[in-house]
Amino acid sequence: MSRAARARRAVGGASRRPGRTAPHRLGWQPGASRRPVLALVLVVAALALAGCSVTVPGQPISAGGLRPDGPSGLRTDAPESPLRAEGKEQGNRFDELALDTMDDQYTYYAQIFGKDFGKEFSPAKGLLSYDSRSATGSACGQKLNGLVNAMYLPRCDTIGWDRGVLMPSMQEQVGELSAPTILAHETGHLVQSRLGATRSSVLLLEQQADCYAGAYWGWVSKGNSKYFQLSGDGGMRQILGAMLQVGDPVGLSASNDKAHGTAFDRAFAASLGFASGAARCNQITQAEVDKRVQASGFASDKLPQKYANMPITPELLGEVAGTLDEYFGKTVPDYRKPKLEQFQGGKPPSCPDSSNNDSPVLYCPATNTVSYDLAQLQEIGKAPESWQDNVGDFSAIILLASRYGLAAQASGGGTAAGDNAGLRGLCYAGTWASWMRQPQGEKGLRLSPNDLNKAIYQVVHSPMAAYDDSGKTGTSVLNQVQAFNIGVLYDIRQCFDYYSPGASTPTGLPNPATTPGG
Repeated sequence: MSRAARARRAVGGASRRPGRTAPHRLGWQPGASRRPVLALVLVVAALALAGCSVTVPGQPISAGGLRPDGPSGLRTDAPESPLRAEGKEQGNRFDELALDTMDDQYTYYAQIFGKDFGKEFSPAKGLLSYDSRSATGSACGQKLNGLVNAMYLPRCDTIGWDRGVLMPSMQEQVGELSAPTILAHETGHLVQSRLGATRSSVLLLEQQADCYAGAYWGWVSKGNSKYFQLSGDGGMRQILGAMLQVGDPVGLSASNDKAHGTAFDRAFAASLGFASGAARCNQITQAEVDKRVQASGFASDKLPQKYANMPITPELLGEVAGTLDEYFGKTVPDYRKPKLEQFQGGKPPSCPDSSNNDSPVLYCPATNTVSYDLAQLQEIGKAPESWQDNVGDFSAIILLASRYGLAAQASGGGTAAGDNAGLRGLCYAGTWASWMRQPQGEKGLRLSPNDLNKAIYQVVHSPMAAYDDSGKTGTSVLNQVQAFNIGVLYDIRQCFDYYSPGASTPTGLPNPATTPGG
């Protein structure tokens, strides 16, 4: 925020928090040799968040199908892939993981291509493994030394991966399912080639490929894969975490021909594919992407200092709370401003009729109080070390905003209890974040270039932003990502209607045909 060995194991629980390294960039242009590159360290432009809430074209999506806990990862009884790759290193577990992934995806697309696209699927002509640390090696006339990446090379109809740096680092930073997710994205580019995709904006092609990756994992989650299982949030957090790692570096305008989408955009696209399937991915249009992508360029000399991160202090939290009160006062009838108070040592004040919880920010309906543990919020919101970090002040602030979202629901006799209340609170926080694109409050607080990424990072790595007033949620990380996305992209009326108290957890986005613009 700114002023003006072959791993055959199942994983569960939260994924690792990615290390602070520059993210890997993935992309493809049909009909041309793709040049995979690392994200630039030098920021030459900046992402400006501006405009009002928008209506997003497309069909509703479902975000069900996962439990908060459950085994995910390579199956213990998985067979050995029959596929072979040029350059494969004998006994290399990352090569074996890649071949498992590719064989699984070929099975998936062979099953759905006729039904979804009316044609037969054909695998890539070649698979390529290489070590980016090697001084030798090439593919399609392209040198591979230093290319820490995965790629689809349309000229050679080949999918390749870096077993030396990319795959080990992704597994170390995010988890076992991250490298397969990157390969699923590249296979999405293969699918585009098979469907005759024309040269188009990189942003559209990348969001479609992210969507195809999500569609593959949706198929896995239904128990269809002989290699992988995906039945809990631990695995889904790794998949979405991989998308966060490959988001555009902050400072890259959406109009730049190298733009692939922010972490926020890519998480949305992957969740869309997971819920709706591959056919929906092929229906994504440029107009839809343009509506959804919240980005435009501005000069590099206007980049905020200190990576647009502000220290988490009682003063800042008070200023943020002031904007929340102003926003909900304008949008929620009979809104009652909650009292904001601090507690220490992980010992929140007692709250009648509501059990205490371990969240650093809590809402008590009985006293209409939002309380916070400053030390915990400071740890969550600690300053990033570069523009490529998806952590910082807004990771902590989104927790505060979602508790104010609960307070907004409790105003006028509503409830802050239950799964839908938690999701609605997070959705409300997303609508407030969208409103904050313009300077608000006495201090002129507004979103900084990386704030939506910081928020989605927090949502992906912890369920706390979706807790109800008792600090509980039975919803999946996919439900939670969807709730925040709905808030940012729609308006508060859709959050209110969509997450109705007492109703079952929603299974689709609001109907765009009936959604007014904000």
